[in-house]
Amino acid sequence: MIIKQTPVERRLWASGATGTDKSEGKLVKASADGNTMSLLASASDIPDGVVSNPDGRDGTDGNGGDLVRMNHPGIVQVRLNDTPGTIEDGTDLVACDDATVKAATGAAGEVVVAKSVAPNTSGQGGCLHDAILVARPAATPETAPAVTPGQS
Repeated sequence: MIIKQTPVERRLWASGATGTDKSEGKLVKASADGNTMSLLASASDIPDGVVSNPDGRDGTDGNGGDLVRMNHPGIVQVRLNDTPGTIEDGTDLVACDDATVKAATGAAGEVVVAKSVAPNTSGQGGCLHDAILVARPAATPETAPAVTPGQS
């Protein structure tokens, strides 16, 4: 039986949540209670989704918003970091400590959460950007040191 056609659900903000008035497109963690969510607090956390249609867009914190799950099949808007780096169509986007995203650098520990579907030609940060969410985000593994031939 199909209960919902898309992985989008309405969630309230967890008790004590602040800074939710500008949360459109930010990464979130769903609470285990099945009713609330909170903004991602660490770039190394694995998000459960992105906020869409949040309450309180007038500068005050609202009650909640739509949680778009990571396995959403369509294009969503994610919030770029203030310094997003160079973003082209197809650029991997990684989580930041403020629940935003930026261009991946390939550094160990980065969590790729989305793939850009448009260039950010202006280089502007803090804005919404079209992307496809990665269904199963994972941290970038550390690369093994290069071995010179003849060394053991």
